[in-house]
Amino acid sequence: VWNYYHFDGRGFVAGEPNDGTSFVAMRNGVRPVVVTHPAKIEAVNLAYGTGALVGICYIQSSGGKLTQGPSYLPCSRMPVQISIGERVVATMETDEQGYFLTTLAAGRYRVSSRESIEVTVENGTTVLVPLRAGKRMVD
Repeated sequence: VWNYYHFDGRGFVAGEPNDGTSFVAMRNGVRPVVVTHPAKIEAVNLAYGTGALVGICYIQSSGGKLTQGPSYLPCSRMPVQISIGERVVATMETDEQGYFLTTLAAGRYRVSSRESIEVTVENGTTVLVPLRAGKRMVD
């Protein structure tokens, strides 16, 4: 059974979005999939001893006149770096919807773009990471 999560501007929440935007399909032991359009999701098992990390880079959009629009703007083509201490173990770029995805050996990592966050990846599971790249406010 696949579990679906979408980003609501503050964090990942269960279920598909109502507005037709991208979402994440995931289940234990299987590589997660960022779903950008209706399609059959293919299950690809994670390698033993690995987990997955799915994140989104976004600009928070709030305040004043911004209450009518979306609560966030995805950051497409944003560089993301994953490290253990000072050693970089992976680099990638977000897709058009701001998502990034990778598989990693189980362990503790720092995920960085303009801000950084510490995460723990466990064997056979997926970690969801909202990574704020900025904040846009209007009076």
